[in-house]
Amino acid sequence: MDREILSFSRETFTGSFLPFWESLKSYQCPDWFGMRSSGYGALESQCVPEQGDWYARNMYIQGSGQYEYHVKRYGHPSQFGYKDICHLWKADRWDPDALVKLYKQAGAEYLVSLATHHDNFDCWNSKHSHGMR
Repeated sequence: MDREILSFSRETFTGSFLPFWESLKSYQCPDWFGMRSSGYGALESQCVPEQGDWYARNMYIQGSGQYEYHVKRYGHPSQFGYKDICHLWKADRWDPDALVKLYKQAGAEYLVSLATHHDNFDCWNSKHSHGMR
């Protein structure tokens, strides 16, 4: 059931939920959601160093494995930071059909595509980052 349009912080919201946590508390996931295997595809700038998730954060934490890797491979983060990693990332070999096929072979029944990761890098052709350009 859609709610009335609500103005909030100069934005307009429509739909079943309002921009408050209480509005989401009543949501019930469909039965099929918890009974299926899923795939999660995060193809974005943190894939450049191939050192795992949260690279954008951990590369700045002295003593972490990602920090040590970064210093050895790229130099000190103050000289070559995550913003520089973002410029190295390219989607020139992006093959979504092959990725979906791989997840399906692994048993996934649906795929969740990522739009923006924790590092605020847009994984699409966005005006805020170079994304999939």
